[in-house]
Amino acid sequence: MGQGEEACSCLQRKLQILEQIAAKTETLCRFIPDRKMTGIRRVLGERNALIDELAAVNEEIAGNPAWKSAPGIEPLRQAAASKRREILERSRQVLQQAIEEKACIAAELKNSRIHRQVRNQYVTPYKVMLPGCRFNKKG
Repeated sequence: MGQGEEACSCLQRKLQILEQIAAKTETLCRFIPDRKMTGIRRVLGERNALIDELAAVNEEIAGNPAWKSAPGIEPLRQAAASKRREILERSRQVLQQAIEEKACIAAELKNSRIHRQVRNQYVTPYKVMLPGCRFNKKG
């Protein structure tokens, strides 16, 4: 295989990984509003593995300076760069959505705690008795 073919196959692999990362990002976008933490954790783990694989491919591309001058790879390089920009923008949007959902969850939790505290203090004040207050049972 020549230098150009190796560079093209490496860039094709990079494009495939970027497509898989884009699919995982869209999956995250669906899981966040539903608050499916197990699914989010699983998808983030898979996405991290893909990012590590992408880093290895990028190192391979950067490690071969002869590939930069190989004919016919410039369209693939531009396609990979545009796909990377799209993924970064979509990832920013998903991250913003996750931050908003986190704030919503925190507000709900705070309201729940306040409600529970008010209920425990004012609705059932004799729920917790001091130890040693068994006047009627001792005789």
